[in-house]
Amino acid sequence: MGSRARLGAVVVLLLGGLGGPVTPVAPVARVTRVVAFGDSVPDGARCACTPFPALVAARLGVGVEQLAEDGATSADTARTVGAHLPALTRGDVVLLETGANDLAPLVDGAGDDAGDDAGVRAAAGAAVARVAATVEALRATGARVVVLDYWAVGLDGDVAALRYTPRQRRLQGELTDAYDDRLACALAGRAVVVGLRPTFHAGAGATPLLAADGDHPDAAGHRAIAAAVLTALGWEDATGSPGIG
Repeated sequence: MGSRARLGAVVVLLLGGLGGPVTPVAPVARVTRVVAFGDSVPDGARCACTPFPALVAARLGVGVEQLAEDGATSADTARTVGAHLPALTRGDVVLLETGANDLAPLVDGAGDDAGDDAGVRAAAGAAVARVAATVEALRATGARVVVLDYWAVGLDGDVAALRYTPRQRRLQGELTDAYDDRLACALAGRAVVVGLRPTFHAGAGATPLLAADGDHPDAAGHRAIAAAVLTALGWEDATGSPGIG
C-alpha cells in the first residue's frame, strides 16, 4: 500500500446502511484526528474508493493520517507504529488492523493433504501477541485505540469457493476463528475491538462487500466497516446521527 499523504475530510459521504448521504459533523469532543495503521485493508488496496479510515474521519469532521501499508504483517505494523508514537496525542483515534498477512500465506500453502494444523493455528496466537504489544504501546500515548479483526483470513465469498480446496476452506475458517477470538480476549478492557464477521457474513454474505480478488473490501465493504467502527464507538445510531452525548 505504501504510506499516503494526509487526506482532507471535507467531503459529502455515503455510508452504507446509514440512511443515505451524510455530511461531516462537528468533531467529536476531544477527537482531533484519525490515524490508521495496518495492512491493505485500512490502506484501501484493490479498491478505487475512499477507505474506511477516511470515511470515519470525514463523518467526524476531522483529518486522517493514513499510515497503513499494503502487505504489512503484524511485525511490520509494530515497527511503523513505533516510528510514529511520538506524534500521537490524546486527541487521536487510532484505527489498527493487522495480522492477516501473517496467516493467509499458511492457508495458500495448505494444499489438499490432511496434515497437522496445530502449528498453523498457533500462528494466530503469535500474531495476536504482537498486536497486543502494539496496542499497549499505543495506549501509552493516551490515544483512543480501535482494533479491527477480520471477516476472513484470506479469500472469502465466491472467489474462495472457486479457488480454495476443502482443506484450505476449513483451515481458513479455523484461523479466522482463532485469530478473532484470541484478539477479543487479549484486548478486553484495553481497546475497542470491532468484530467484522457479522458485518460481512450477514444478509447476502461477503461477496457484495468484496473487490474482484475476493480478498479486499470494495467501496460498499469500506462503507460497512466505517459504519461498524462508528457504531462500536457509540458515535453513530441506527438513523445515521452521531451519538456523541
